[in-house]
Amino acid sequence: MPEIIVSAHATMPRERGDQESFYAGLAERDLATALEIPYADSIHEDPAWFATQVRGRFRHGVVTALPGTVRRLADDPAFGLASTDDQGRRAAVEWITEVRQAAEDLNQLTGEETVSFVHVHSAPGMRASADAFQRSLADLEADDRFRAEVVIEHCDAYSPIFPGDKRFLSLITELAVADDCGFAISWGSSALEWQNPDRPRQHVEILAEAGRLRGLVFSGVAAIDTRWGRAWTDLHLPLSIDEPTSLMTPQRVTDCVSSAGDRVAYLGARVKAPAGANVETRLKVVASVVDLLKPRD
Repeated sequence: MPEIIVSAHATMPRERGDQESFYAGLAERDLATALEIPYADSIHEDPAWFATQVRGRFRHGVVTALPGTVRRLADDPAFGLASTDDQGRRAAVEWITEVRQAAEDLNQLTGEETVSFVHVHSAPGMRASADAFQRSLADLEADDRFRAEVVIEHCDAYSPIFPGDKRFLSLITELAVADDCGFAISWGSSALEWQNPDRPRQHVEILAEAGRLRGLVFSGVAAIDTRWGRAWTDLHLPLSIDEPTSLMTPQRVTDCVSSAGDRVAYLGARVKAPAGANVETRLKVVASVVDLLKPRD
């Protein structure tokens, strides 16, 4: 049975007491067996406190390097594992090594395998090449100090027609150069790639057929501007039953889960809650997605 991963940071309340209640609710209501943890400059501003929240509750989760990758791209457009600028490529490899070490350190701090996967990405947009990405993946594979598995999270690819969000390498290009590396699909990223809500299922089917799908995370997008932001941007919208503008419907979620097959290691929810929502509302927004990910009796 795959792990159920929740990107708690997307739904997290601001107050520390509410955060503790939120983590407790995820565990007690069986909404998550693991977490997706964002890495920009650190695992958490207070690692010791964070360890107390995850220890004994969440194992075999993900650390995603995407927040830090995007932040570094803003400062240096040549930064990325797929960069044609070798200095930018090497900087990205060094930084991903830092992320992998942070995941290892968290496991040491909790005394458990809190993190089993690290998500990496084929940045930068418009300055990426397949050869550069292949070299970076080889560099990461050669470094055998870390236990967490490196997984490529596909982000929306460059298109001359649609503006996109990340505009990284195409899935077919990533797949061609990634050797035996596994992949994760974000529903929202794949949908906005061609502004097509059927695109995520196509990506899932490609990877499942190739035996390379490791993870599938559900995060909604909208075709129109909403209270959350602009149309066709990666805003982590809730399921359509909680946010009517969201293109991520229950049927589309269950279709993707069915297409993923039985070799996927984790399924997940990465959704926002309305600003100012209480803990109960935040848990319900997560539950709307997670309930669709669990096997039916």
